[in-house]
Amino acid sequence: MIEQAKDPVLEIHDLTVSYDRKPVLWDVDLTLPAGQLIGIVGPNGAGKSTLIKSIMGLTPNSSGYVKLFDKNLKDVRGKISYVPQKESVDWDFPASVLDVVLMGRYGKLGLFKRPRKADKDVAMDALRKVGMEAYINRQISQLSGGQQQRVFLARALAQQADLYFMDEPFAGVDAATEKAIITLLREMSARGNTVVVVHHDLQSVTQYFDWVIMLNMRLIASGPTEKVFNTELLQETYGGKLTLLSDVGELIRRERFPSREQKRKKELKQKK
Repeated sequence: MIEQAKDPVLEIHDLTVSYDRKPVLWDVDLTLPAGQLIGIVGPNGAGKSTLIKSIMGLTPNSSGYVKLFDKNLKDVRGKISYVPQKESVDWDFPASVLDVVLMGRYGKLGLFKRPRKADKDVAMDALRKVGMEAYINRQISQLSGGQQQRVFLARALAQQADLYFMDEPFAGVDAATEKAIITLLREMSARGNTVVVVHHDLQSVTQYFDWVIMLNMRLIASGPTEKVFNTELLQETYGGKLTLLSDVGELIRRERFPSREQKRKKELKQKK
């Protein structure tokens, strides 16, 4: 099932990406709505990261095209933020936490301009939002994995973009950091930002995302979570590789058909 978004922030048409002449993604065609928290799910090697890199112009397309805000990437680059996988970053680079977050302001500064007080204020506000303001002078190499991910998120926030792409922001973080990140992402989408996240934990999809893209080298589904995240499309996306299918199926069933106890708790909450 492929649902088309009204007034989309992103349009992808007939996108095919190949490495060494071997297709990694083929014939992807989708649109995404504004102001939504969107998850991309699929098995390892499905092309999830490749899709984001292709949108960002970091890997060449064999065919097709991408439009963002109905324009080409080069015309709207300042509106878009990209958070790559943590593993793809050189964490030994000699930079402090504040230096890294200020990098998010460079697109707003112009050539050869130094950050102003206003830029530092934006960076500090971003660090406060992720709970890292006490670490501004710490070298990034001295941080834990969860702390590094928070700093990366703060850098993205400092860009003050309209559309965010995040490649597995929950990978390797503790439960407290994951909770803090998803709370922040929800706040961003509530303000009208569109946030697209590569995600691997299927059991949290229904709790986290408004819209889901299901991918396995080709597009299996794209649409509101309650419509497309079902056992049939999960089976088509993952095939025999999905060992958690029965667990996820049970989770979906319980969410759609809540128990009497769940209903009672909900009614009591509403009365309060």
